[in-house]
Amino acid sequence: MKTDSENLIKESLENENDFSSASHAIDNFASEVKPLETEYEIPSRYNKDTLRIILVNTEKYFVYWEVSDETLFEKSIDLGKEKLYFKIDDIDGNELYSFDSSFALGDYYINSKFEDMDIVVKVGTVEDGEFKELFSSNMVHTFSSKINFPSQDEYDLLIKKGYSWSEIVRSTIEHFDQAGSSSKYIEELQRLRNFIQEGEKAGVSSSSFLKGKKND
Repeated sequence: MKTDSENLIKESLENENDFSSASHAIDNFASEVKPLETEYEIPSRYNKDTLRIILVNTEKYFVYWEVSDETLFEKSIDLGKEKLYFKIDDIDGNELYSFDSSFALGDYYINSKFEDMDIVVKVGTVEDGEFKELFSSNMVHTFSSKINFPSQDEYDLLIKKGYSWSEIVRSTIEHFDQAGSSSKYIEELQRLRNFIQEGEKAGVSSSSFLKGKKND
């Protein structure tokens, strides 16, 4: 007669084999059933009025647009016979640049330098020499290549705080690698030099500019 422990072991093994068989069958079934492949088609256009301008660098801007069929129909615009007119305006409405296109959907690179200003793109048509706006883009602020040296009062404050000459120069230059003309840069440095010379005449040693020690 088998002991209770032997019977328990036998039953355990039988259950394990049943479970393994079931698991194997499930695995086979899962491998045979392939997931459905869903394909999404990217539309060629969304038929939604869109106009955007993006800053690429200091002298390049990317514009993309879409004029919907509804807008073209509403404004009686036939792009087979006329063109869309795009113009870049500053915040005061002054036209800085323009181009045209016969396409309701497109993009365009502007190669021009708009220095430190807010600009916007407007799209429309030209009728009898007059621009008829359809809609406008987002507004962006263009890059600045200006070297912004502080005022006389700001210089005085920096010196009182114990900044060195090199720290003053470093703290006043914005976008150094995109700086303006060399003549303008030399002019600004000359202004700084004259300021230091005036300071020395007033009893401020030039060595105090170079030590860079900050006072408490």
